[in-house]
Amino acid sequence: MKLENAGKQIGILRKKMKVSRNKLCKGLCSEAELRLIEKGEGKTDVILLAALFERLGKSAERLTYILTTEEYQKICMRDEIEEALRFGQLADARQLFGVYQEKNPAGKDRILGMYEERIGGILALEEFRGGVYGRDGFGKLDEAAAHFQAAIARTLDIKNLFDGKLGRQLRAGERFLAMFEIENIMLYLHVLMQHGMKEEQVRLLENIFHYLEEKVQDEGLRAQFLAKAGMLLGEQYLAKGDYSTCVNLHERILELNRQNKLIVCVLPLLEQMITAYKKLENAEKAQLYTIYKENFEAVFRELPFSADCINKLYHTCRLRQYFLEGRLIAAERRWREMTQEELVDGIYENVENLSRVENGKANCDRIKFYSLMERLEMDKTRYDGNLVTDEYQVLELDQSIERHLAEGEYEEVGHELYQLEKSVDMSEKCNRQLVLGLKNREELRKKKNGTQEEIRKAKEEALERAKELLELTYHLENVEAEGQRYRRLPFRNEMYLFNQICLLLRATGRTAEAIEMSERMMRTYDMAVEKKKYHFRNVYLCATNLSRYLESVDRLSEAEGLADELIGQKFMLGKISLIHSGYATKFDIAEKRGERMKCGLEWLRRACFWSEWCGYEKDHGKLLRAWNEIKKQEDNQEMLH
Repeated sequence: MKLENAGKQIGILRKKMKVSRNKLCKGLCSEAELRLIEKGEGKTDVILLAALFERLGKSAERLTYILTTEEYQKICMRDEIEEALRFGQLADARQLFGVYQEKNPAGKDRILGMYEERIGGILALEEFRGGVYGRDGFGKLDEAAAHFQAAIARTLDIKNLFDGKLGRQLRAGERFLAMFEIENIMLYLHVLMQHGMKEEQVRLLENIFHYLEEKVQDEGLRAQFLAKAGMLLGEQYLAKGDYSTCVNLHERILELNRQNKLIVCVLPLLEQMITAYKKLENAEKAQLYTIYKENFEAVFRELPFSADCINKLYHTCRLRQYFLEGRLIAAERRWREMTQEELVDGIYENVENLSRVENGKANCDRIKFYSLMERLEMDKTRYDGNLVTDEYQVLELDQSIERHLAEGEYEEVGHELYQLEKSVDMSEKCNRQLVLGLKNREELRKKKNGTQEEIRKAKEEALERAKELLELTYHLENVEAEGQRYRRLPFRNEMYLFNQICLLLRATGRTAEAIEMSERMMRTYDMAVEKKKYHFRNVYLCATNLSRYLESVDRLSEAEGLADELIGQKFMLGKISLIHSGYATKFDIAEKRGERMKCGLEWLRRACFWSEWCGYEKDHGKLLRAWNEIKKQEDNQEMLH
């Protein structure tokens, strides 16, 4: 989605929902500012852009952000502050927050002011939890409450919080909330709960829960925030002895989180469900959720951080991707062997201006950025999931296809691919890459029942098609080689094709080549990004496949190290899609080392559990069959002895 069209899409969605500008922007920005954003003319912070989408029930997480160095550094600092808070590094968090405030004074900016108050409240809350101030700690609760109240007041009328008016507005569709507004309210309520929650506060929380169920259309956001609200409500229902309401609520929340492979705040829900089912004398259900809880806890005992880091009200799994515009320009220009003089002709007066942009010492204004990208024959995108489109619904269709592919639901994929191809401009290179890349994979799958020669030929043809599609916008020479700098990171559609090429190389017996290419791509990430996790969606699949490749050629220590790193990053992030693959690789490694009895069976058991938990039915079936076969062999051996 192009920069100007990201704002335009907000306008399109708003009109489709018959929401006035005043209702959408109330408390966030002025109507004049929103009008400029909808025209594609307003410059906005990432938080504000996301908030506008979220008030319309959508998520901005599918969008790719091409940022200036200044914008990127601001986001890096925010992430570092919140990570330090999550891991209890409170002195570091306070020091980082002080530096952030110096570099980004809020002034009259509502969003920046809200963020400062929110972080101030979280700091006080975490210091209270950590017992930093001993007996005087309850003063920290008052400090936290004051900060959260001020954060809420930046975008909402605080007077209407507990008088029932906000709840009525939410239910009537007269008020719209962004996720950070809901989060601020829940943090405030959490602090108030330390002194006992009043009935009107519980009602507000129930109204927020209803709003999340009814109005938030993005399943990932809805799952996480329902878990947070459910965690707070569960405490109240247990305290009142309303166990049936607690388990009915949590069953719904848990299923949605399982469907989306999310575990943010899931462990406290499991603990509350166990308590409630025991009180209801349902031993079978209590035992089931005890097993789930024990599997979670077993993983975290092996990780260098506790499960508490994903059970914070202020932690949300966000899979945004950030690219620095200066590095993009420099990498593409150098690959094309274009001089700075050639690139700046008619755009900048001298090459010094371009050099400063490429080195991150100056920002590129939008018009010049578009001109540079056009001359480099790159799509002028700042907001682009996998596709160049002005329709948010198309991004959602793409997301649905991804989910069906991951879960092996190929019939649904075929129908949705047809819809996708009809919904986008196929003259756009990015669109051809994604749609035809997916079709390439599907066509190969359909030929799996042919003769060996037919299958071999189909794989070779699919490999060539994947390479041709990738080369439309991203060249394999762009991947790091011999320590060269300024290699460009691939966008998601390009990374999808890169992984497809590596998989096809392995399928055609060229595993060594697949490994060499994957290792080069991993080095490209290491050299080109300051924070690899910001590009987690891209790099994770590459690293997962590389771990498998390394195991297949007996580079076991490297494969195991990579699998462990990926498992740790996924659990820290709070989204565990394909996590069973890491455990399956660890099982294969244990088998080759002759360590089946020592630890291999445990890894296979974990792979079985997580594939079932996340709904990967085909993978779960294969893993379960392997588990049953091994157990059968062991039983037979015991009988012989």
